[in-house]
Amino acid sequence: MYFPEFEEEEGKLVRNPFSGTLDITTIPSDVQDEFLDLKHDSAAKDLYEEKSLNVFWCSMHQSYPKVSEIALRLLLPFSTTYLCESGFSTLLQIKNKSRNRLDVDPDMRCALSVTQPRIRQLTEKKQYQPSH
Repeated sequence: MYFPEFEEEEGKLVRNPFSGTLDITTIPSDVQDEFLDLKHDSAAKDLYEEKSLNVFWCSMHQSYPKVSEIALRLLLPFSTTYLCESGFSTLLQIKNKSRNRLDVDPDMRCALSVTQPRIRQLTEKKQYQPSH
């Protein structure tokens, strides 16, 4: 099991909160009322059937914050693990034998940034090398 701190029932709650096989007693007591409201909300059920799991729980955060917090704690590590693995792969590409520098921060920042550089604007601000 990837997340031993989460009970199996919490995993079932995240996968399908509208399932009839969920045991309400295993859900934390401060969340039970909110969970029952969610389970009987027909608009939420329609949204669950239309949207992906991530989109559904993000949209439920306003209406059912405690239940969605449990769900997002289970779903969030997958996206952060991806970002960590992506950063590690980038570091391995930058720090190879032919380019073994101690300071890789600027290179990593450029490689992992989602912002596209504006090369034309940067080069217009620079002065050309004057001839001698």
